[in-house]
Amino acid sequence: MEIAGLTVAQHADYLALVDAEIRPPHATTRPWDDFPLALGLDNLPWMLGAVDGEGRLAGGLSVLVRPFATGCGEIAVGVVGSVVTRPDCRGRGLSSRLQASAVALLQRQEVPLAALWTDQPEIYAGRGFTPAGWEWHAGLETATLPPPPPPVVIRDWEPADAPATAALYADHPWRTLRRPGDAGRLYGMPGTRGLVAVAAGQVRAAVFCGKGADFPDYVTEWSGEPGLVLALLGRACERGWASTVLVPSCGTALLAQLEAAGSAPVALPSACWAVTRPDLLRPKLAAAGRVAPASDSDARAWLGGVNVDGTVEPGPLGIAVWGFDSA
Repeated sequence: MEIAGLTVAQHADYLALVDAEIRPPHATTRPWDDFPLALGLDNLPWMLGAVDGEGRLAGGLSVLVRPFATGCGEIAVGVVGSVVTRPDCRGRGLSSRLQASAVALLQRQEVPLAALWTDQPEIYAGRGFTPAGWEWHAGLETATLPPPPPPVVIRDWEPADAPATAALYADHPWRTLRRPGDAGRLYGMPGTRGLVAVAAGQVRAAVFCGKGADFPDYVTEWSGEPGLVLALLGRACERGWASTVLVPSCGTALLAQLEAAGSAPVALPSACWAVTRPDLLRPKLAAAGRVAPASDSDARAWLGGVNVDGTVEPGPLGIAVWGFDSA
């Protein structure tokens, strides 16, 4: 089967295949609702498809490429997702070929890192993707979370809050550098609910629960003053929106407050990663005064990871992926 970029005509077929084959059974949204950036028609140059001998789409995937603010400056990352194969075409190595083609495309386009999420990392290890990096999953139900101090008011997030919320998100030192318009599309995803803390008419903190049908029962993104974020987390838990908050590797201030409040965070790999262009990463680390690892291909040697005892072992390159930026 030939693997090539999707055409406009094939885009609808690919979305239908993703919707039919890899949506969670409980999903009340569609994949383009939960992944508006990765699956939108404007991301078509980063979608690949395989066509069978009859000209029918046999499988495909999408890659969302964005620059990330990291501990070593700005670095482009390709987030691979929505990898799908038509049922009658499975068992032929098509998924492996699609991912290899995606990695080759990233290499040609000088994107040095790739990431994906999977429940079966052992499969993707053979394709160059290794669990690496870290994030904390902190339970809310065991924590004593304070109410907001007066005169702060908590209310539901509204579309008009998108600019202020995006400005709060931009204060995170490690984050995806979203394009203009990304924030509104992400915060307004069907199935995603948000809360904001407001004082004197200004949004000072925000939390968002879920990502459509993905990340059920999770606060996937938060921004603002940690004390106010705690109050928002408490309100989200009271409403039954979420019982766990995702804390990326740059969220140590909030993590400390969660632990003090009685939560017991657990560290997990942030994703499965592949180093696609180590030659582009080495100058970044050198400019930041970091020593690059000897291995070109071991993502954990670059990004660090979680040890078998659950402790975090940092790598020379610090990077954070938020739930909204998965694909």
